[in-house]
Amino acid sequence: MRGISQASSQAFLLIAFSLMPLASAVAINFSAPLFATVAAVIFLKEPVGAVRWGALIVGFMGVLLVAGPGADTFQTGSLYALCNAVLFGTVTVGVRGMTATESAETLTMYRWWSSPLCSPRHCRSASSSRPGADLVVMILNGLGNALGQFWWTRALHLAPTSAVVPFNYFSLVWAIGLGFLVWGDVPSAMLLAGSAIVVGSGMFLLWSEARRR
Repeated sequence: MRGISQASSQAFLLIAFSLMPLASAVAINFSAPLFATVAAVIFLKEPVGAVRWGALIVGFMGVLLVAGPGADTFQTGSLYALCNAVLFGTVTVGVRGMTATESAETLTMYRWWSSPLCSPRHCRSASSSRPGADLVVMILNGLGNALGQFWWTRALHLAPTSAVVPFNYFSLVWAIGLGFLVWGDVPSAMLLAGSAIVVGSGMFLLWSEARRR
């Protein structure tokens, strides 16, 4: 069930990217932590206090500021993006529940079969005149994804779902940096302001969890 949910989530996300602006799809996709927190409350009976709810909501507001979704968000593609967010939230909770009996290494292997081989942008690159260079990039991307999945699964071993998922927002920061280094994308003032909110909410949650422990 976890594998089917993961594969369906990825499929819905790719469809959303093909039907709507990328910024709008990303904004909806990053609502997944909210759905993961709700699912954790329902299925795992995890307590979620006001601090965690606050950090999730503030982080999501920062994501909206970064992506800047407008009226074009509410179209057919938004339904696919929303389905992806809901399903990815259940995947996160499923991994958290399975950590009671499975190791991080095992769960990472389970996840590999349901992952797409490449993103639409990488797929377009794969048809270029540099097949050797593209192959190296895809291999490095796969290794980085595997390592990231292992760390994410290990984090769910060690902490409640609602304490782990807000750190997904940090991928926006890395996306800004890589976009500038690789494609020369210059971040706007709105992008920087939203990223500051995202980082601030994650750091606040980290401080709150450390203080509690």
